[in-house]
Amino acid sequence: VVVVVVVRMLDLLLDPEIRLWVVLPIIIITFCVGMCKTYIISLIQSPPTLDKKTTSERQLLQRSALLRGHGKFIPRSSFEARREYFSGEEGVLTKMKEDNKSATPPNPMQDPSMMTNMLKMQVVNYIPMVVVVGIINWIFAGFVIIKVPFPLTIAFKPMLQRGVELSSLSASWVSSMSFYVTCVVGLRGLNTMLLGNADALDPTAMMKQQQQSMAMQPTAIGQLASSEVDNLTSASHDGVAEDEEELWKQLMTMWNSN
Repeated sequence: VVVVVVVRMLDLLLDPEIRLWVVLPIIIITFCVGMCKTYIISLIQSPPTLDKKTTSERQLLQRSALLRGHGKFIPRSSFEARREYFSGEEGVLTKMKEDNKSATPPNPMQDPSMMTNMLKMQVVNYIPMVVVVGIINWIFAGFVIIKVPFPLTIAFKPMLQRGVELSSLSASWVSSMSFYVTCVVGLRGLNTMLLGNADALDPTAMMKQQQQSMAMQPTAIGQLASSEVDNLTSASHDGVAEDEEELWKQLMTMWNSN
């Protein structure tokens, strides 16, 4: 014997004043908190420490990579002169490889400024959220404020009706607490468009960056220089032209065709 129990979901008629006194305040509170968090993070975040020697070495590696990728647009003599400057016996990358042969790569997780910035971002992200959740629960507890314009199954009730324990209420109705959580995620794009700092408002992106930093193995600058010297030495010059006049003609032809 199969017994089928049909439960008729309760439908509601909301007061129009809820839009003005509940929905709009939650949206304004969420947007203002996100804006304040962005400004606070920009104020308390320590600027990255830049070493002149390391910055110069990184730029030399980038210039060498640009020569390998775009060397065909310069004459062969110019390409060979630049390759000799970078990877010759007295080249800057060759000297860099010898100077940093025994250097150990820096561990980014041992940088105190990076760890401090991560801690600051966690504090600024989570403490306001806990405070605002408490305020929403205190002021707007038990409010059912909006209804989604399509039917949902009962599995969505725990997600959309936090703080409202009514088994007969249709799953399409959204409580004030669930609406706040939706606003936190939905208004992140608006805050990013206006303020431009997306990762500061996204705890998921922040945690992903932390995991990538911990999983990433740092590479010594000597190993990078050695690899770049080998790549540049074996690079071939497939020039588009051998003289400068023909080169400029072909460049202008490519420009006009685009």
